[in-house]
Amino acid sequence: MFRLIMARVYYMWGSLHRNFGNSTSFQREHRAAVHRFTQAYEMDPALRQARLDRGILLWREMGRAEEALSDFNALLAEDPDYAPALLNRAMVAQEAGRYADALADLERYLSLPVEDEEYRSVARRTAALLQEIVQEEGD
Repeated sequence: MFRLIMARVYYMWGSLHRNFGNSTSFQREHRAAVHRFTQAYEMDPALRQARLDRGILLWREMGRAEEALSDFNALLAEDPDYAPALLNRAMVAQEAGRYADALADLERYLSLPVEDEEYRSVARRTAALLQEIVQEEGD
């Protein structure tokens, strides 16, 4: 029980570092957030939000896409229907110019029950654009 509580403490601590890093652009805060998210996930592997947030932070704020992909892929290996990991992996693939991979992830994401309609709307529009790009590349 203590480990589960500490995992959540580390996760919250990581979130604070991330927010502070985002507001100040201090990379050391982002590195501290990655460290705390890692600790949280290691203490409680069921706390997949910690691994997801670490991946998002690595990709968006730190530009470390390959490490982020490792997190998203690992989460999807555990649960192929984990919508947030699918959506973020699609965005990383799109940014890397791997449009067919991004489209496949977005189509899977859109086939799942998703709670956030704003994300669903963005995913739908992005998938439509990617479909055009993939078709053009195939021609």
